[in-house]
Amino acid sequence: MRKVTPGILVAAALLQGCAQSQPQHRQTQVRTSYIGLDSATSDDPVIIEPWNFMGVEGHCLVTPRWEIFTTIQNERLRSYLPSFYEAALVEYTTSLGTLPQPPAPLTSYLFGDRRQWKNKTRMMLPHLASSFESLGRGGFTTDGIAVLYDIDDGQWDHDTLALASHEGWHQYAQTTFEHQLPPWLDEGIATLFEGFRLRRGELEFSVSSNRERRYRLREAIRSDSLIPLETLLGSDPHDVLGESKSTLLTYYAQVWALARFLKDGEDGRYRPALENILLLTAEGDLYRQLLRHVGPEEADADRETLVGRRLIEIFFNENFEEFDASYQEWIAEISRSRWGW
Repeated sequence: MRKVTPGILVAAALLQGCAQSQPQHRQTQVRTSYIGLDSATSDDPVIIEPWNFMGVEGHCLVTPRWEIFTTIQNERLRSYLPSFYEAALVEYTTSLGTLPQPPAPLTSYLFGDRRQWKNKTRMMLPHLASSFESLGRGGFTTDGIAVLYDIDDGQWDHDTLALASHEGWHQYAQTTFEHQLPPWLDEGIATLFEGFRLRRGELEFSVSSNRERRYRLREAIRSDSLIPLETLLGSDPHDVLGESKSTLLTYYAQVWALARFLKDGEDGRYRPALENILLLTAEGDLYRQLLRHVGPEEADADRETLVGRRLIEIFFNENFEEFDASYQEWIAEISRSRWGW
């Protein structure tokens, strides 16, 4: 089955390889200082080749672990991309335990405007294009390939980079993990990587630096529209997208809060279990481990049933009501905290 993961950030065809670049242009090779990486990798070359999408001139940026096809004309943002993507991959593989490296370079398309993004979407996913076009300021990942556009519209670069980092996690997980993560956990972890600070050329990822998710969480509390935890655990962003954009934004805000809770809540009580789940999923062993802990009456249950409430009870806290109550307290706490910028 094709893996497709939509992403959204509001107040928040054949794939072409670099080798197909226009032959009359010579490729250039530059060296960049990778923000956020150690000196052992900071001298890796970035290969820049010309690339063309439907008559629009662009570039293909090749780093050791990424191929980035882009028509973005904003030179400042374009210059950030190789360093940012490389630093993000380091964060994916180290911040939640030691996880495996992807088996091959990851491919991202980052277009200069929404029209180009829509055209690429129709080429790759004609049956889903109309529903994805309702995302607003967003993008998607399918089979490890991300298709995004400059949602900052040439202005401030932060939201576009946050979206790239979110979808970058999906690219990494889809290409590297033997099995898929539960949707709520996959999306929750992806939102963790949206938060970062970039100052004077220094990049620091910070899960609390996400004012869009925090704002939406606060609004959901004020409007009494929070999704019950058990419902959240059984939801998929594709299903939520069919309801309303408002519900989808609340979904993302809550899985952001839940992933933060598993990572840092109750003084890190749940973090070892979270790291274990990620490693088991990478190795293709999560479902087998779940089956070891269920009774005969659940042995024939489908995966969707086992990776919701039962996963919480088996790996994190057998008292689901206690876990839920603590999670609700966490939501209230982080929604009251400062923006974290």
